Amino acid sequence: MKFIISLLAAFAFTSAFAQQAPNVIGTWAGETNDALIGAGRHYPGGKAGEIRFVKEKVTYKFDRQEKRAFSGIVTIAGINIPIVGSFAGDLMSGAMADKDGVYSFKMMDANKITLCFASASVNPANKASGPVADCHDVVRK
Repeated sequence: MKFIISLLAAFAFTSAFAQQAPNVIGTWAGETNDALIGAGRHYPGGKAGEIRFVKEKVTYKFDRQEKRAFSGIVTIAGINIPIVGSFAGDLMSGAMADKDGVYSFKMMDANKITLCFASASVNPANKASGPVADCHDVVRK
């Protein structure tokens, strides 16, 4: 009996390490749900200190992935921004970052990701810019 239990435990331990991160290579598209203060290069037209709620089309194109790490380009408001990401140990959630801020994400299924983005930075070249918070879903195209 101990042998069977040991064998099952070894199988479960080995199976846990055999799991792989989901493949995110490809194009993912959706629409943002931004809450922001002011304006910025992705959100023109705002005034300094003005609270706004904005929706923008967004596309992520991931073209490289090695195990849990991946990279690509996010396109919002016609601007392409390099982005990098990594899966957490659960292989379903993780973090991403671009030069504007950081994201958390969770794979909802093989073709849907839910993401949240936040940036507290202010662009010194644009006195009207301010923080942004956004959560949105993207689906694989």
